[in-house]
Amino acid sequence: MSVMNKNEIELRIEALKATGVSGGAECTNKLWIIVHENAKTKQAYGYAIPLRELLGDGEGAVSEESMKQHFGGQWRGKFTKQRDIGKGFITRTMNNCVFVSIDDGTARNDFPNSGNIIKRGDTEVGAVHHFIKTVVTSSNLHGQRR
Repeated sequence: MSVMNKNEIELRIEALKATGVSGGAECTNKLWIIVHENAKTKQAYGYAIPLRELLGDGEGAVSEESMKQHFGGQWRGKFTKQRDIGKGFITRTMNNCVFVSIDDGTARNDFPNSGNIIKRGDTEVGAVHHFIKTVVTSSNLHGQRR
């Protein structure tokens, strides 16, 4: 898999944010996305779709290498550090595993549980991928490079 450029990754992140806020696709409202893809999280939440995988699917997937190249080896901190919470994501930890949700102001008091964690195969996954693809395609048509 080739390395995706930083502008496209950031466009995908902004599109993901739009899926949970008023006026966006509203398909991730009050839902939680697991951030890490290590053995601990796979054992506890093997059904959950990781953030990087939700940003793109198939040939449009965002690789670990792309994330590391553009945001550094600790790229997950971009989504979980306190100072970044106001930039579109809020964080919760459950069973020592980190989850994020779109910060639309309504998810603050909710907590990840089996009912509101986005799982592989959920209808929301397809909706997010479709919305991101639409945003990226529209951006490319308007002259921004991939």
